[in-house]
Amino acid sequence: MNPCLPRSALSRLTLSLLAAVSLQLQAAPIELSMPMQPLASSLTRLAQAGQLQILFDEAQTHGFTAPALQGRYEPEDALRLLLQGSNLELIPVNQGFVIRPQSVPASTDNSLTLQTITVVGDGLEVNSANVGRSTMGRRDIERQQAGNVPELLQTLPGVSMTGSVKPGGQRVNIWGLGDAEDVPFTLDGANKSGFERYQQGTIFIEPELIKSVEVEKGPYSALTGNGGFGGTVHMETRDATDMLKPGRNTGAFVKYGYQSNDHQQIYTGSVFGRTEDGMFDGLYYQSHRDGDDIKFAGHIDLGERYRYPKRYPSTAQNQDSMLVKGNFHPTLEHSFGLTYSRSKSNLRTPFAATSFVVPSLYSIKKYGSLEAALNRLTSNRELVDTTWAGKYQYQPVDNPLLDLELTYSYSSTDQTDTRDDDAYFGLTSGGKYMNTEYTDRMFEARNISLFDTGMLAHEVTAGLQWREHKRSVLMHYPNYADKPEYNFGWFQPYFMPAGEQRVRSIYFQDAITWKDVTITPSLRYDHVRNQGKPNLASRYNNPERGHDYRSVTYAGWSPRLSIFWRVNQKLGLFADYASSWRAPVLDEQYEVQSSSTWGSSSRGLDAERIRGVRTGAVVSLPDLITQGDNLQVRTTLFRHRISDEIFKFRSIACQAQSENGGRISEDCADLLPLSNYRNLGDLTIRGAEIESYYDSRRVFASLSYSWTEGRHDGAYSNPWGPNVWARDIPPVKWVAMLGLKLPELDMQVGWQGEFVRKSDRQPSDRYDGSGERYWDSYANGSYDVHRVFADWSPRSGQLADLSVKLTVDNIFNRFYRPAMSGDNAYSQGRNAKFSVSYAF
Repeated sequence: MNPCLPRSALSRLTLSLLAAVSLQLQAAPIELSMPMQPLASSLTRLAQAGQLQILFDEAQTHGFTAPALQGRYEPEDALRLLLQGSNLELIPVNQGFVIRPQSVPASTDNSLTLQTITVVGDGLEVNSANVGRSTMGRRDIERQQAGNVPELLQTLPGVSMTGSVKPGGQRVNIWGLGDAEDVPFTLDGANKSGFERYQQGTIFIEPELIKSVEVEKGPYSALTGNGGFGGTVHMETRDATDMLKPGRNTGAFVKYGYQSNDHQQIYTGSVFGRTEDGMFDGLYYQSHRDGDDIKFAGHIDLGERYRYPKRYPSTAQNQDSMLVKGNFHPTLEHSFGLTYSRSKSNLRTPFAATSFVVPSLYSIKKYGSLEAALNRLTSNRELVDTTWAGKYQYQPVDNPLLDLELTYSYSSTDQTDTRDDDAYFGLTSGGKYMNTEYTDRMFEARNISLFDTGMLAHEVTAGLQWREHKRSVLMHYPNYADKPEYNFGWFQPYFMPAGEQRVRSIYFQDAITWKDVTITPSLRYDHVRNQGKPNLASRYNNPERGHDYRSVTYAGWSPRLSIFWRVNQKLGLFADYASSWRAPVLDEQYEVQSSSTWGSSSRGLDAERIRGVRTGAVVSLPDLITQGDNLQVRTTLFRHRISDEIFKFRSIACQAQSENGGRISEDCADLLPLSNYRNLGDLTIRGAEIESYYDSRRVFASLSYSWTEGRHDGAYSNPWGPNVWARDIPPVKWVAMLGLKLPELDMQVGWQGEFVRKSDRQPSDRYDGSGERYWDSYANGSYDVHRVFADWSPRSGQLADLSVKLTVDNIFNRFYRPAMSGDNAYSQGRNAKFSVSYAF
């Protein structure tokens, strides 16, 4: 069978007839030995070598050079490698392949080719749209065998996992900002950033379901509004077409994993397929985790003549996850997709998942054992995370002005805590029963238009978004069952108000390319309406105490400007400016207390604002040491200035009290009752990153460095006090990796190490009055932690569909407290993670 090479006059006819043609594709890998040469020549040779049907317009390949290929390749992998650096995209259709111009921004032509898989840009090239992005593909995800998304992202420069290793206790901090509103998450376009419950993790997605992760650092994307000051994390789930073998329309996948530290077992299975004409494809994916309690490398010792056991109770994990996904492609121009995912976990856990509860020696003796003492402080927690996402795309072949995408999503995170009859419970720890549910509905319409005006190429992105975020909370406090002012024990905790936030947004962005320079101005408008829900308990619904749940509206524009200059084929320079804002979240606006001093809702808050500047360079050095190798280096400098910071109203309430050292009721009497939150002074965060990635036929390696510093104008507890170090600023971190490829054995092995400086810049260092120490992070000393990994995936023979992976975390069994961890949240001990999978 010879390849079909249609000229321009035949291209449109060929593309329109593809849906009715069924072509035969060989499934076996192809042995290739091709030099660097014109792209059309390489495509022709590949088609002949593999007896493949490849449909493309030869005229569209002029001016592009394909890299050399040496070795055995799957057909689709070889094609994607050949197309790197071109403006062409690969579309598997009807068991054949179509190559056509990419329906992506025109600025793609102004890009820096990477020629290897890295986490810079999109892993293939760097351009104006992705220069600040870090991408993790499926291979990176499988190498780490992480149990949660924050753990997966921990090795990226500028990104830190905070909280604890306990199931459900992880948060993500990017460039010194780690609250839920500062780091939004999306899954297949669905918003997953709404879980703001106090002392809990923020994302509960099973990594086994994820195909890729993209991390945008800083507030520089026009697609993100009303928050996202730290950055955004976009996750995509796996597809049937990603998992099907070449030439196959059906398939299955099974996987078993085991982790030594908590004896955790992971069972995964999937079935997937597509119709003969490629019009429909679908996937069903199921995963189950079941483990024992986590084992530390050492003993927690609080000096009470009692050493807590290494295997800490109430840390076992039990989680089921499911993914159902389908796509419908009636023509090359129209496509529909629907995703449903669900994760359900059952845990025994304390109220604060981000820390480790440590009972006193008195309690342990009184109740007979550590487990019995812990049971009084913990609850049975069920957490169900659900996501629906639907997408429609219209990409006409002959109309570059129209590339339309419509998405609608619904996501829900429902957490229910139930305590035993003899357990301790209080108002601030969720009572005896507590249910919290966050739901997000979002609709977005986005279109990309490509056109030229004289010498300028334009890629115009315009869109609108609608989002509705709701929170419902209900607590049962039996001690107040006879008190009508507390609704007989059924009400919302005063620190977790119910309500909804509605956001309406429009945005416009134009990537203007002239020769090797792309300038991208953008403008976004957000309209935010917060609406509180009156508490069922009249004690927290009292106008005399300032309890006011009426709506508050915020609106404003967010201008941004980006510049990318491809100096030459090896060097790119970039600079970005962003000015954005966020409205208060529901907690900040409507949290109340019943005190006459402070505790009113905070309806007078101003929006929090940020101005950021980011600049840097990307270098790609192919054939540096040996032919076919590549080194990429990206350096980034940034400075963010946050004004009108929204923060807890505590300690010093007014300037007179700060100067006189008196009491709130005396010096600030004319301001009472005070709100729970207020706007503080400015906060400056600056930092630098250097990240490098090397790849060759035998060796792959990476080395990254990240430094962040934060300074706060005035103290957190006293705005009229001295300037202090900012909170939640991660210490200096180095991450190094060295790997070896053994193609003769179809194996990869390697080592990775994290080297973290001690945390020694805390807010209370410069002001130790008025409870400033409360905002300190728990101090950690300098530490280093190491992992080794191995991957054996035969490419041919009877075991060609088998994959065996081994990862050993904390190989030297270090006992340390990670940076920005919760109270007593020490590290997990040595953990050998083994998995074996087989694809049918």
